[in-house]
Amino acid sequence: MERVQFALENLRGKILDVGCSVGGIHERFIEKFGAQNLYGVDIEIKKDTEHYKNSSAEKIPFKANTFDSVFAGELIEHVEKPAPFVAEVARVLKKGGVFILTTPNRKSLVNRVFKSYETPIHISLFNYPQLKKLLEKNGFEIKKFYCQPYSEENCYGSKNKWSFFFRSVLHIFLPRSLQEQMIVLAEKVN
Repeated sequence: MERVQFALENLRGKILDVGCSVGGIHERFIEKFGAQNLYGVDIEIKKDTEHYKNSSAEKIPFKANTFDSVFAGELIEHVEKPAPFVAEVARVLKKGGVFILTTPNRKSLVNRVFKSYETPIHISLFNYPQLKKLLEKNGFEIKKFYCQPYSEENCYGSKNKWSFFFRSVLHIFLPRSLQEQMIVLAEKVN
């Protein structure tokens, strides 16, 4: 299952998309959930509105206990201080709310061999145990976790599209700890 499909099936209620300006995922959320239910935070937003705010992920400018769901796709690896970001997500989510997070697995075989995630823009890479610990420390319980190979959906603008086929075949044979993109659904439990 692709990450967008996973998000479409698991997000609900009033939704915050952190990093909403990148890619076309936000438009898909609007199509399914309606503009009245979608909010966004991004450093690329030019003018603040009721639903969209120019801000970093570490300082989400919405009131506590506002959202039923938060989505952060391919974002945490770009955040300088991931702990304050996750704490902010916990603050703005209602109890029982869901947090869907996608990020590269720094221990994936592809990264170990090619160092493909180790770029200047990836400043906070995680493996699953590290990500799980960060989420649990901030009052989340992981309800769903799986991995998928990177595809064009994840890496729009990639110059190495030929590698997606190779990655999808390799993914079939690898244990989860060596697979590429981590997709987590965590619930705020306290």
